[in-house]
Amino acid sequence: MMLLRRFRGLLMLPLAVACERAKAPPRADSATIKPAGTADSSTKVAVSTWNISAGPVLLVAGAVPSRALLVAPDSATADATLAAIPHPADVTLFSRSGTVQTAELPGPSDGGSCPATEVIAAPPPRPWNIGFIGGVVAPLAMDSIESIAPADSAALVVWMNRLASALPNDSAGRFTGLQFVTRGLWRFALPAGTRVVVATLMRQINQEATPLQERTFLVAEQSPTDSSYSTAYFERRYGDEETIQSIDVLAGALIGANRTPTLVVARDFGDATAFGFIERTSSGQWRARWTSTRRRC
Repeated sequence: MMLLRRFRGLLMLPLAVACERAKAPPRADSATIKPAGTADSSTKVAVSTWNISAGPVLLVAGAVPSRALLVAPDSATADATLAAIPHPADVTLFSRSGTVQTAELPGPSDGGSCPATEVIAAPPPRPWNIGFIGGVVAPLAMDSIESIAPADSAALVVWMNRLASALPNDSAGRFTGLQFVTRGLWRFALPAGTRVVVATLMRQINQEATPLQERTFLVAEQSPTDSSYSTAYFERRYGDEETIQSIDVLAGALIGANRTPTLVVARDFGDATAFGFIERTSSGQWRARWTSTRRRC
């Protein structure tokens, strides 16, 4: 099931400041792709990056609100993890806007490489995005670009374009000067007052065979005492439009006793989907903490 390919609506606003260059942003964490190398012959103990305060598994909404995908933290122990879930199990469901519902998983999950199960509630569950079994988790409410006032959304698109333009380009500079298309944008506030905007942006070079794309996932912050945004985290990738990785924000959560701000994202690779946590650490840095095994459903 390819979740992200549903989001085909592209949001493109004329920018009067298209040629304006942004001031260089402060140092931000970014994703890096490590080249393949010689395997390490030493024995290493795998360390889980899953946040145990999120409970045993992540639930992701299926095609209808009454179905849930079950995403285990580690594929190597997935069968044992799923078998240990009680039946019935009480679950908490979050929407991207921060609404909360409680429901129940009545029985074991479907087998196979893409475990899923029924979700029941009275009344039946309303649309939701992510869910948890137990854990110490609270919702982090977000506004999407569709729900933001037009003037505010236009201003945020301009800011995200400025910051994205200041990020490193590919070594050949093929996308330099091309206009960005905003594919998604979300806004929320942290408990301490810092405002955060998350955006996914795209640039494309049309070619005869397959268009070449650049896709940028960008997290920007604005302090309560500042009127400008600065880049806090980004991932940028290049590839053809059918296989390049796309990232979509499913919802936000505050996880653990420290209420760690966490973005729950879906990573669409064209033929598979993975889910992950991108969190803001206590030092104020954003990082990709955990990514699930790819699911080909």
